[in-house]
Amino acid sequence: MRFLPVLLLLASSLVHAAFTPLEQVAVVVDDSVILQSDVAKRLRDVEFQFAKRKAALPAEDILRKQIIEQLIMENLQANLAERAGIRIEDAALTATLTGIAKDSGLTLAKFQEQLDSTPDSSYSEVREQVKREMMITRLRQRRMQDRIRITDQDIQNFLKSPAGQAETASEYRLGHILIEIAETATAKDIADAEVRLNKAREELKAGKDFALVAATWSNAETALKGGDLGWRKANQLPTLFADAVTTMQPNDVADTIRTPGGFHLIKLLEKRGVDQVRVPQRQVRHILIKPTEILSSDDARLKLEDIRSKIIAGSNFADEARIHSDDPGSARQGGELGWVGAGEMVPEFEKMMSSAQLNTVSEIFQSSYGWHILEVTGEREHDVSAQVRSNIARQALYARQYDEELANWLRELRAEAFVDIRN
Repeated sequence: MRFLPVLLLLASSLVHAAFTPLEQVAVVVDDSVILQSDVAKRLRDVEFQFAKRKAALPAEDILRKQIIEQLIMENLQANLAERAGIRIEDAALTATLTGIAKDSGLTLAKFQEQLDSTPDSSYSEVREQVKREMMITRLRQRRMQDRIRITDQDIQNFLKSPAGQAETASEYRLGHILIEIAETATAKDIADAEVRLNKAREELKAGKDFALVAATWSNAETALKGGDLGWRKANQLPTLFADAVTTMQPNDVADTIRTPGGFHLIKLLEKRGVDQVRVPQRQVRHILIKPTEILSSDDARLKLEDIRSKIIAGSNFADEARIHSDDPGSARQGGELGWVGAGEMVPEFEKMMSSAQLNTVSEIFQSSYGWHILEVTGEREHDVSAQVRSNIARQALYARQYDEELANWLRELRAEAFVDIRN
């Protein structure tokens, strides 16, 4: 949701510094009210924005009606967010305000200073407006997550569709060398072009940097950029290039491609896409001892030290986990947590897991859950391409439905509300 009045509030207030609030009620919305001063302030903000764009305003009665309806919908959503217990953390609010200030070319402190020194505005007012809009955004996200349903079959159908295939297609970064041949080229011209082509190929085969070879021999516009065509999907490449690149691996140089314009050499510099996403994972098991009302943190640590000593002396890790671990889910499995990747565990656990040597019981460490020891028993590169494709499809399908479902929900919200618009 865009912060409509915020970015231009300072400038708008400078223009309209003489405003005096009118506290008459303009609209009753359920158990709350919108004041005439709220309507007047939003009207000034909109007028300023239109003036800045040098755009014509609609008729005053139409504009006022639009503004009142906008304020009604904001009010309904803000009240619902409040009742739903949605809260905005101070850190998140400050980060958002810092971004708004940065967009205006200001530090947060300077932004606050300018707002507080301007008539008809204040930093606290802007902060409350941004907080309100962030609450509305979170409310909308919650409601849409409840209303939008995407099945596994929907995902599979999308991935098979042309749109889905385009969305999940790999991208290629190509290096390109063109040895140009004019339309009026003679046999000698073509022979000379082939000589240049062969020299370029020999230099590439000898391991010379592609960018240098391109700058030396290529007639393409990208020659002085090292022949770099940038990142493109296959459907964004010339057909002859696309046919070749889909079977190439990074650093491969394709066979010479001949077109009416000349000879082409292409090298696959890099490839990225959801068909080759692999992440490092470690297979790990652990024992957790939690402090309780009758077991202090120091005593919990001492208990785990005793368990660790037994394991190092030859006791079976899995047996000790089954008997002693306070993590019921993994304890039943001998402490096994399975294959774990980055970001799946709390920071303290992940730090120890990533630094632990294979098949070695770790030192005792503490997390928010209690005291742990762990052992890494394997490591691998795991292909998560299918999961990534599924996530892309889900996000695309969600985005397709979001606007329509949001409009439906807002209409329902408006229809169910008590609204009394007063003249």
